[in-house]
Order: sequence, then C-alpha cells, then structure tokens
Amino acid sequence: MTFDKKEELIEQIIELYLYLKQIGEQTIGNYPLTEGALNRDNLLAYLALRERIPAQLEQQLVENGLASLLQSNAHILYSLHRILENLGVEGLPSIELSTIPPAYSKDILHSRVKALLGKRGNSSIIVTLDVSMIHKPDILEDLLMNGMSIARINCAHEHEATWEQMIVALRNVEKRLMQEEKVAERCKIFMDLAGPKIRIGKLQGKGIFVKKGDLLRLYLEQEQVGHPATGEFPAGVPVSNRKAFRNVRVGDSIFIDDGKIHGKVQQITSEYIQIEILLPVRRPQRIKEQKGLNLPDSYMSLNVPALTDKDTRDLSFVTRHADIVGLSFVHSPLDLKKLRDELKRHDAANLAVVAKIETKDAVHHLARIILEGLNFEMFGVMIARGDLAIEVGAENLSYVQEDIVAICRAAYIPVIWATGVLERLTKKGSPSRSEITDAVQGLRADCIMLNKGPFIVESVKLLNKLIKAGHPGGISRRTATRNRLTNQYGIF
Repeated sequence: MTFDKKEELIEQIIELYLYLKQIGEQTIGNYPLTEGALNRDNLLAYLALRERIPAQLEQQLVENGLASLLQSNAHILYSLHRILENLGVEGLPSIELSTIPPAYSKDILHSRVKALLGKRGNSSIIVTLDVSMIHKPDILEDLLMNGMSIARINCAHEHEATWEQMIVALRNVEKRLMQEEKVAERCKIFMDLAGPKIRIGKLQGKGIFVKKGDLLRLYLEQEQVGHPATGEFPAGVPVSNRKAFRNVRVGDSIFIDDGKIHGKVQQITSEYIQIEILLPVRRPQRIKEQKGLNLPDSYMSLNVPALTDKDTRDLSFVTRHADIVGLSFVHSPLDLKKLRDELKRHDAANLAVVAKIETKDAVHHLARIILEGLNFEMFGVMIARGDLAIEVGAENLSYVQEDIVAICRAAYIPVIWATGVLERLTKKGSPSRSEITDAVQGLRADCIMLNKGPFIVESVKLLNKLIKAGHPGGISRRTATRNRLTNQYGIF
C-alpha cells in the first residue's frame, strides 16, 4: 500500500469511528439499561456501521489484510481500534459506548445462551410435542436420549388439560432416565402463545378446491358457512379475526396454507374480501379448516396486537408450567412491553421470553425489539421461517435470516432457527440433500427447532450427529439488496 493510499484509508476509518462515536452517544440515552448495557452498546455500533460503511472501504480492509468490519459484528469498536493501531494511529478520542474484545463477547453470548436454553453441547434441540406422545413414553425416551433439551407445546392447538398431560408424561419419563443416569439435565418446557394467527373457519366437510383464475370469497363473519363454487357464486370460506382485514386494499396479496394458495384482492365489501387465485397454476388445491392466512401487504399490526385475549388467558397456565414463553407475531417493542406487564401480573417477571420474528414489521424493528427484550432476565429470538418466508418473499428468506442472525450476534442474543428443518425426514422418513444443507446452516444459531411428525426421532438423531460434527464458519458479506430488506427502523 502506498503512503497516499494508506493515509486515505486511515482518514476513512477515523471518519467512520467518529461517526459511530457521534451517533452512539446521541442514541445511548434512548435505551437506558443496566444488565444489558454491553449488548446495547455493541448493537448500536454495529447498526451505525451497517448504515455508514462504504462498500469500497470494507473491500480495502480485506485486501490489505485487515479485519472485515461487517464480520466483526460482535466486537465492532474493538476491531476499529485494533485496525487503526495496526495502521499506526494513536490518541483516538474516547467513546461512551463499551469496547468489547472478541473473547469477552463470546462469554456474554455463552452466558445468555446457557441461561435461556440450558445449553447441551454445541446447539440445543427443540422438539414440538404431539398429543399422541402422552401414551407413547418410548418416543419421549428416545427424544430425551438423543438430544432433545427443550420440549415445545404450541398453545394454538389443544387446551390446558392436554398440555398438562403432555408435560406430566414428559416429566415421568425424564425422572426415570435421570434416576438411571441416562440423562443429566432437565428438559425445559417452551410454550408458544398462539398469537393473532388468521385461520380458515369451519367448512363442515365441504370439498372446496381452487386454482389459477378462480375467485374466492373470504367471509369476515366466522359463522358464515363455507361453500364450493356454484354457477352463480364463487367459492367462499369463513376466516377468523375480522380486524386483521381492516387495512386490506385492492391488489394486496393474500396467502393461504403456508403459501400453497396465493391470491390478489379483487373486491372488498363489508361481508367479504374477494380474491383472484394466482396459485396453484394447474392442479387444484384443497382449502382446509384451520389453515393459516398471511396478509403481508396489509399492515395487519395496526389493528391486531401480538398478545391476544386468548394469550392473556393462557398465560395463567404458561407461567405455572413453562420455562420459556414464545411471543408469536411480534411487530414492535410495544408487544414485549405488554407481555412484561402481564408476566408481572402473574408474578412471573423472571420467565424466559422468546420473540418470534415472522413478519416484515418484526424484521424492520428487530433492533428495537432486541433492545426492549434486554429488559427481560432471559431473552432470545426465534427465526420463524414459515410465515417469515411468505412475508418477505421466499426468494429473500436466505438473506433476511442471515441478517437476523448477524444483528442478534451483535447484541449477544441467542437465536433459535425454526420451521421446516428436516421436514421431509420428519414426515416421510427420508431427508432431501437440500434440507440437510439447511440444517447445517441452522447450526450458526444456538438452537434448532423441529416440528412433529411420525419420524421425529430419526430427525433428532440426524440433527444431533450434525451438531456433533461441528459448526460452519462465518457469515458472508451482505449485499445491497439484503441490506434493503432488513434495514432497521426507528433506532437513530
């Protein structure tokens, strides 16, 4: 590197450092924290860096054998200091944000992961319990013996009596295995609040099929009877939660059943929303009761809070039986504040909390959600990729989930990688090569969640092997497109 180029590089890095100092010190007072101050400081530094660093500067650093700043997200200010020291610069002005070295950043993350997940080995495994397991202790035994360290109960299904039966069945098997010294650590219970999921109502056994070009009416009264298409009227199905449709506009996309059915809003009345079906293209798809709907274009969060009346009622049971509570469809920090108030009301302020990131709003407000989450004693983030893929577009999911991991790493927040992991193996008995690759990518997170299925034990065994084989390294450099998809709102 010539003298002139070196001086130019130093000037750019100092300018970046001074910007981080200015923006950090201006912002730090907006997020007063004691326990989470180190997490906050490094997160703010990383977010400011993302906004400001020129692409050519990052490239110059790497080409000259210096640290990549974007890949130093867990120790931004420390890396900046060391780069400038290596270039012979001294006497930088002090900064109010904490300067955290790499080893200490790992300790902070490890401590938070262990507190939240009760970490076993390299990564924890969450398994969604099925009602059938109540009477199949051998399956519960296999799951516990092969690496399940957290058992998930989805509060969107069944009821309190069944949830309690599942917990009792698990504890009975666990107690025996611990007495036999086959399991050393207690399995945690993760209870997932249902949240404001919009679902298809009762269809009374009617076969309702749609394909491209068909019209479908979404009746806003849940008591309305669903019906197939007739010569006079298009097919119609009732939906839950009328409030969710208040901001729907003509041209908005609506997805049904994890995107198997996709339509565009064609007509809006006080009784129904009529959509024109775009997918499936050829083979008709059956609409099934209780399948979810996604409205990614319709600002649902303005009318539907993440914490529903049902969730509030369920918290009475959850706070007495769970180790971790999952808040579904988080939109903003306000949702976590409401949950914290409810937990205090149940004298459960120390209950661990996981914010499920599954909407566009949650992605853009992730940093503020994390900063609010640092007020909990134990807090983590789940990348709920099923709904998230529909919200951000399947083609963008890989970029978005990568940036979520990067932002959480900058704040030393545990990450759970969820939805669709080893799904074919769990349901069909044999994995695809692509889903094994996806599972390995998921090892960058601190925990992987598996959904239920007849071959769940096989999935846990395979995942445990992948975990023991070790973690993949690093996070690749962001692209401009990915940055646009995950820009953080409302911080600075």
